[in-house]
Amino acid sequence: MIAVIADDFTGAAELAGIGLRYRLSVEVSMTVNGATQADLLVIAADTRSADEATAVAEMEAITKALLLLQPALVFKKTDSVLRGHIVAEINAQLQLLQLPRALLVAANPALGRTIDNGVYFLQEQPVHLSSFSSDPEFAITSSNIHDMLRVRKDAVQVRKPTDVLPETGIIAGEVSNSDHIKAWAGRIDTHTLPAGGSGFFTAILDELQVKGNTNTPAGMPGEPALFVCGTSFQKSRDAIKAISNAGGPVSYMPEYIATATGDGQLDYAAWCNEVAVMLRTGGKAIIAIREVYGAGMIAPAAALRQRMAVLVQMALQAVPIQELFIEGGSTAYAVLQKAGCTGFFPVQEMAAGVVRMRVAGKPGLHVTVKPGSYHWPPGAWTFR
Repeated sequence: MIAVIADDFTGAAELAGIGLRYRLSVEVSMTVNGATQADLLVIAADTRSADEATAVAEMEAITKALLLLQPALVFKKTDSVLRGHIVAEINAQLQLLQLPRALLVAANPALGRTIDNGVYFLQEQPVHLSSFSSDPEFAITSSNIHDMLRVRKDAVQVRKPTDVLPETGIIAGEVSNSDHIKAWAGRIDTHTLPAGGSGFFTAILDELQVKGNTNTPAGMPGEPALFVCGTSFQKSRDAIKAISNAGGPVSYMPEYIATATGDGQLDYAAWCNEVAVMLRTGGKAIIAIREVYGAGMIAPAAALRQRMAVLVQMALQAVPIQELFIEGGSTAYAVLQKAGCTGFFPVQEMAAGVVRMRVAGKPGLHVTVKPGSYHWPPGAWTFR
């Protein structure tokens, strides 16, 4: 069995989708299932949105539980642009796994993400000049790898694929093209914890010549379908605004909910009813958060995620939703946990990073998730 520990839900789903591509039997879970029969077990943590101490404690607990299953390989899935508590989490895992070093290869040239001379580029521009600079929790203000990881230079050693590697510590691999990722995959050994993005994980599966024999029937997405947008990426916001302006089924979080200072007395009934009407009459609805809410101060990102989760839970009770599409990893985790969805079986990789999953214990419900910076495939993002 191959085990993956991801620091957010969409990252977990992305690697699960790659497992489908390699015909592996795949399970995604928010906890370690000791009875799993999967070829690929992916644990979806929510450590990226937690404080560092909480993130480390959760990563330690997951790693200890996984060790009992004796996986053939453990892969640490990180954010491709290095958001989160990556160094602290990896150091904790190295100690528990009793490994001397980790190889962190986060960049993915297939997505226009490269690292050269210690600088991270997105579509050939320094990443801090992109939309990631406005991330509400991990704003990227420098494209220097050490700055992005928020560590001193001696805490992470940046190396090129042809360099001699240190025997201990965390090594960040530079990547300018697909051959570099393949080269890094060839340098994984029993003394090294592999960590990073989807490109690196794919290259490792190729290097190990992993190939399963599972055929997973996908079926066709149905309706009603609810889309949940929790990302701050401008392209997503602009797309939703265009649908709304064209009279499409968009329901924004009401201002009195978005700007409330507490959750105790919030009334979601009117918002839920609006969404339910859209679902019943048109089969689809989008819920989202506006960029600006009058003169009110918008609540912190964590509070907004939980308020979206409350609405989704109510909508699931009001309407027999068949398809739940969620954008943004932290939003997905909050929504699914609130809805009592903790186990998932991927059935379809709709596009790179866009994965549709059957929900354990919820007959008839499928969940499709994607990172906020990725694109929905055209077939999913169609509204009348």
